[in-house]
Amino acid sequence: MLNLFMAKFYSLAFILLVYVNLFEGFTSFAQTSRTQEVVVRSKYSTSFPKDTVLIYKYRKLALDNLYYDADKAVVYAQQILRLSQKHQWPKGKIMAYDLLCTYYIIDGSYDILREISNEILILSQKENLPLYTANAKRFLGESAAEYKQFDTSLANFQSAFKIYSSLKLDSSKAVCLENIGNFYREKLEYPEANRYYDLAYRSFEKIGSQLGMASVLQNRGYLYVRKNELDKAEKYVSQALVIFQKLNNRFGMLNALNDLGNVYFSKKQYDKAIKSESEALALSKLYHSSRQTNWALICLYKAYKGQNNVEQSLNYLEQVDYIRRTRHLERVAREYNMYKLIYENQQMDSEIQQKIINEQNTIQSFLIGFLVLIVAFSAFLWFNNKKLRLKNAAIKEALIQGQTIERKRVAAELHDHLGGTLASLNWYLYGMDKKLLSEEEQKIYQSVHQMVGAAYREVRSLSHNLMPVELEEHGLVMALQRLIGKLNENNSIHFTFEVDGLEKRLDKKVEFELYSILLELTNNILKHSKADKAEISLTESVRTIHLTISDNGNGIKNNSLHGAGLGNVKNRVQSLKGKIMISNEENPGTNIGIEIPK
Repeated sequence: MLNLFMAKFYSLAFILLVYVNLFEGFTSFAQTSRTQEVVVRSKYSTSFPKDTVLIYKYRKLALDNLYYDADKAVVYAQQILRLSQKHQWPKGKIMAYDLLCTYYIIDGSYDILREISNEILILSQKENLPLYTANAKRFLGESAAEYKQFDTSLANFQSAFKIYSSLKLDSSKAVCLENIGNFYREKLEYPEANRYYDLAYRSFEKIGSQLGMASVLQNRGYLYVRKNELDKAEKYVSQALVIFQKLNNRFGMLNALNDLGNVYFSKKQYDKAIKSESEALALSKLYHSSRQTNWALICLYKAYKGQNNVEQSLNYLEQVDYIRRTRHLERVAREYNMYKLIYENQQMDSEIQQKIINEQNTIQSFLIGFLVLIVAFSAFLWFNNKKLRLKNAAIKEALIQGQTIERKRVAAELHDHLGGTLASLNWYLYGMDKKLLSEEEQKIYQSVHQMVGAAYREVRSLSHNLMPVELEEHGLVMALQRLIGKLNENNSIHFTFEVDGLEKRLDKKVEFELYSILLELTNNILKHSKADKAEISLTESVRTIHLTISDNGNGIKNNSLHGAGLGNVKNRVQSLKGKIMISNEENPGTNIGIEIPK
């Protein structure tokens, strides 16, 4: 047993040592990896603080020009993207993409809008930037609505609104409400669209956003254009134009002028249409929006055609054709450059991911090597422990056999030698002539004769109980039944014995120990309990053996609880990995319960 314990101790100590070394190895490796990472990043990071300042400066310039000069806004956004790619700074990339998405909505480039929105969504979720996640979902909603994917569009808008609400961003919530109004306008659900426009307008009004209020008014005006309620359309777009002019918002002004020119054309007020669209055309060239320029030229072409001014009409038609071709080329070039930037960014990300994968592969190889060592050593320990267990089992079996042999020898010695001597002495006493003895001598003779007979019976009982034939040949139950029968022959205490289960024999050690325990306890009852009744119960369950011994005597004194007899019983129970419970009361006596696992 000691050898088995020491083997397990050394096994645990070795595994602990391996894990400590493994941890130190990982720490060292991680430190090396971090050092290498610093070296790699230092190539890009020497100018990072300066470039960060530039990124935020470019962002401010891009925002300032977003509604004033589209070309400048795009250039600044692309500068932000290049600097962010240079340092692999995710937040910088997100800010650049966010600006570009707003521009592509203005420009009507919904294909590239969808691509960049997905990039924002992936990066913002990875970096835990919920505002930009919501913006990405709103942009995706805009793109889906343009392609009549209304279910997808509404789901994205609602998801964005939920995030804005959790962040308590009232201005962003108002923008999202306006987007949902546009969504229902495209679905031709005009009452629902107006309901959301009302919500958005009140939200902008509450936070004092003149730009937001003007945007809602213009979108509502366009709704009435769709409904062909031109007077209402003129009213709302004109109100929006006044606010845009007040804010000097170039994009807002030219967009409103384009809408207003179309309203005038639809009302056949061609002079007003030409005046409005001429102003829009001039602003569109300053804003550098080929889309808005194209709209203005188309309306001018139609207005002059409505006046039967063929020369001016053809002039603007030629410009429309030219702008369309120019716009197509610009869009192709812009999309090419944007996709190129995205591709370069993904390539850089792929290189970084490959480095991470290589490091992980190195760590994995390191782990596998240690794991193989641990498994090999564990297998060695397992086989070694198995041998030790087999040896210990053999030692236990030999110990039981030795105890059995020793008990047989002692029983035989008692029966053959001491028992024979007492039997001879008893017969010798029988052979004496009592008549020759005086009365006093006859009393002594009678007393000696009784004592010798009692000693002879005690020796016979002791030799039998040390190693009863029934226990060895027939098992525990038969031996206990024989023991109880003998106890009931010569004593004033009546023993009862009940058995439940135990149809098959138990392990020899268990039978031997249980028999010895019961022998010790019944002996204690006979000597000390002053009882007239005792009950013994032996029960077998699926997992355990239960032995219960109780009597109606005077109980066990406290000092006797730690005596040699009960100490032997406790040791035997412990050797079987069992439990013992002693209930000791004045009345009704003593109850001892023993539970042994099978």
